[in-house]
Amino acid sequence: MFGFGGGGPSKRELWLDRPDALDLLAKARAPADFKVAARDLIVDGFAIVRRAIAPELCQRVIADYYRYAEENAAYVAQNLDEAGREKRLVNFHLWSEAEMRVISDRRMMRLLDFLFGEKTCVYSTLTFKYGTQQPIHRDTPHFVTWPKSRFFGVWTALEDVHEDAGPLMYVKGGHRFEMEHERDIYRRVQENRQDMSYQEQIVHALDLYNGIVIHHSPGAGEVVTAPINRGDVAIWHPQLPHGGSPARDPSRSRWSVVHHAAPEAVQLHMMEQFFTHDGPQPPAPRYDFARKAHGRKVAASGVTAYM
Repeated sequence: MFGFGGGGPSKRELWLDRPDALDLLAKARAPADFKVAARDLIVDGFAIVRRAIAPELCQRVIADYYRYAEENAAYVAQNLDEAGREKRLVNFHLWSEAEMRVISDRRMMRLLDFLFGEKTCVYSTLTFKYGTQQPIHRDTPHFVTWPKSRFFGVWTALEDVHEDAGPLMYVKGGHRFEMEHERDIYRRVQENRQDMSYQEQIVHALDLYNGIVIHHSPGAGEVVTAPINRGDVAIWHPQLPHGGSPARDPSRSRWSVVHHAAPEAVQLHMMEQFFTHDGPQPPAPRYDFARKAHGRKVAASGVTAYM
């Protein structure tokens, strides 16, 4: 197992965020493509591993989705957006063995081990038939860890992404963008919006946080779109501002699956803890592990459902 710096597993900062990260990388013993991905994450906050997943396996995931949709036609019909398109499907890896194989690919998992400096597990997945057109945002309010940044979004293209389908976009180098601390945002909401319930205050704090990221992070670097083809895997830093660019042709598919990866010893927490939990110690564990796939732990993080 790769290791960097002092302290035990998951007790130290992400080595990619250290001031001497490039020096550590130069001294590391790892395959050349692992080092390229690590360097891109250190500098840009975003890396693409080309042709990481076999095209045939990508197509099997799409075929599984159509089979799921056929067997659950009434449920699918209840989960369409305003344009009549299917919403994102959560935890499809629990239904599709092909998707489970994609997200637990041995070489990609070894790369994530290298990036974390310890053994990686699978937390959850989102499967998309269409692009999200989601505004620029950070994942950290929804996947917060102690210590911070012990999470990666890992996005696999199941088909070539057409420029009209709304490719991924991100702020190059934006993972270093500094902003008001999340607990200060929440305290400000508590003081100014005492008319709101606790849950309403959390949601309002998230809106304020997202607004800051949308309006100010593009000043930290160039906003670029990522040219990604079937079988390519994109990895982003948890602090990287990213989203889905506008789809010029909303009817065009953008088949993809994103899985949320973390070290085995780290729990991913949600936005309530993001805004309210204080101190260096993590909150109580939220979930256990339901099974293994190719030797990797898979979290019991819910069921297959639209969201």
